[in-house]
Amino acid sequence: MTARISATDAKNNFGGLLELVTARGRVEITKHGRVVAVVMSPRLADSHGHTAGHPGAAERPGAHMIPPGRARAARLVRAPQGFDDP
Repeated sequence: MTARISATDAKNNFGGLLELVTARGRVEITKHGRVVAVVMSPRLADSHGHTAGHPGAAERPGAHMIPPGRARAARLVRAPQGFDDP
């Protein structure tokens, strides 16, 4: 059975959200009365054909949602000129 929790409650009690997902298998997160996200246990996701949270991951083991080049670029943030100057 699917449980529902508000986005605020999910944020403020993340550990409780994880426990609820473990117990129920699937939890819908709502914001202003609308479902904005679904958190699903790996066991339930596997039984529905989902792996690693996105389609096609089973065919690409170790695949990430962010391409490696973009992930690398995001880590290479440079400090503005004069940032370390006294």
